[in-house]
Amino acid sequence: MSVAAPQSVPTSSGRAGVLPRAPFARVEVLNDPAQARAAWRDLSPETRGSFYQSERFVLSWFETFAPRRMAKPFFVVARDASNAPLAVLPLALFHFGPLRVAQFPGEKHSNYNLGLFRAGAELSARDVKFLLRAAARAAPGGPHLYRMRSLPLAWRGALNPLARLDHGPAASPARAAQLPEDAEAFFARRFSVEARKKLRKKEKRLAGMGALRYFRAAGAEEKAKVLDAFFTHKAGRPEFRLAQGELGALRAFYGALAEGEGGAELHALAVNERIVATLGAGVNGGRLHGMFISYDPDPGIARSSPGEILLTYVLRDACARKFSAFDLGIGEARYKAAFCDEVEELADALYAPTVLGRLALPFFALAAAAKRTIKANPQLLALAEKIRRG
Repeated sequence: MSVAAPQSVPTSSGRAGVLPRAPFARVEVLNDPAQARAAWRDLSPETRGSFYQSERFVLSWFETFAPRRMAKPFFVVARDASNAPLAVLPLALFHFGPLRVAQFPGEKHSNYNLGLFRAGAELSARDVKFLLRAAARAAPGGPHLYRMRSLPLAWRGALNPLARLDHGPAASPARAAQLPEDAEAFFARRFSVEARKKLRKKEKRLAGMGALRYFRAAGAEEKAKVLDAFFTHKAGRPEFRLAQGELGALRAFYGALAEGEGGAELHALAVNERIVATLGAGVNGGRLHGMFISYDPDPGIARSSPGEILLTYVLRDACARKFSAFDLGIGEARYKAAFCDEVEELADALYAPTVLGRLALPFFALAAAAKRTIKANPQLLALAEKIRRG
């Protein structure tokens, strides 16, 4: 379904109040991602989005998680007068009781949520709100509320148009680093002489247990082994306790992300044949997105920080392949701050195009504020984790 962009609206007096011309000539909503593929590719997620807006990530999430969440595709495509795509918002429609909420797919697995906008498009807050209202009205069953979480304020030097919406800070920022061609220069900048010495000592201790090998998984069998190791590492961690169905969906999701060529990369560090650390990373436009990491919890191995040692290999490899940037996603973990010196501020925005959405908005805003408060307080965070684990 689609709607044309109106150039006037009724005022409270009943007369037509002329608005500045909207940049969108037509706004359509597509419930089949395949129908959005041409516009999606035209606006190039490789340069204007992140791996989390790639076809691989979005379609894999819809395949594995959407049925469990009862979520449906809600792709917004805006076009100009020549019918060329101006914006694509790859969203999902969720239900919270009678309330329909549109948000980015991926949920906690997505670190950066972005719409795809034509390069050079200058969109005001008014334009963005018009786009969201038009999409909500394009077909029956549209969203009452848009919940846009983990929005980068800027991306690749350009302001994120969705960040023009009224927003508050996300519960946590993301961590990233710009990569030089010389990996050793990167480590010298990030770590003191003493810190580098400690890492080398830990690596030597691991190497004393057997042949130490770093590799990027190639082929289905090797990728399966790395994923097996990841889930084995995580199995004993209380914060990773998942229902069997959820665990199966997560395994299928990660497998789909890494399948074949052009998907996510699986990096590993092994002692002999035992994989002691893993890292999953999405590749997008010269940037390597660290998505998940694990290490062997055996005390004799864990004391040598295999996850951090793996990161040194991954970053050397990324520099050699001339990646320009690397990130470890959302969170305040110590290792993220150690390897990534840039704090990328993220925002959470809510926008309600309907009366029901406006009534519900304060409750969603309150939940977001509570999450920020808990994440900022170690005691509250520990209590929340304890309650979550039961």
